[in-house]
Amino acid sequence: MLRGSPAVHRNRPGFFRASLLWRRFFLGLHMPAECYFSLNNRSISMLTCKGFVNVSAFSGRTAYANNPADTGILKAGPLPTGLYYIVDRQSGGHIGWLYDFIKDKWSGVDHSTWFALHRNDGVIDDWTYVNGVKRGQFRLHPNGRDGLSEGCTTVHDQPQFDRLRAFLLPQPPQTVPGTAVQYYGTVLMQ
Repeated sequence: MLRGSPAVHRNRPGFFRASLLWRRFFLGLHMPAECYFSLNNRSISMLTCKGFVNVSAFSGRTAYANNPADTGILKAGPLPTGLYYIVDRQSGGHIGWLYDFIKDKWSGVDHSTWFALHRNDGVIDDWTYVNGVKRGQFRLHPNGRDGLSEGCTTVHDQPQFDRLRAFLLPQPPQTVPGTAVQYYGTVLMQ
């Protein structure tokens, strides 16, 4: 039997997994997810990630959904255009867990599964400015019972969000340049 033949490696534990990881790294597949979302001025748009099936989503309250002219409207307009890092959502403060629990019961959505979207505007944090209006706390999450989006990117339904989350989590995290923040991928809002 030849040394490099598949039969030799078949019984070596972890060889197949290691070779897949090696291929993924050296073939350039080690990058975080690259996603795109178009503010198309329609009620639904597609969130597209390379190597993944599209999911239907919207950003902004119904009257402003996916309208690029309305990105400066506080708590109602869609996400401003630009590049966003997909990061873990943090629960805030000492009683953040209680606040999340109440919101979970009210909305029918598990907030612990959400992602935060941090805009690449020179300061990677939860806030940005659009025409002098401070906007922030943008999230990537499934649609809840009330069908609201206060500017987040809201995936149309829970099963689509679950598939997207299952795609994002195994992505090898990278560090946002100049920070210690790890991210799963990016979303280019256009």
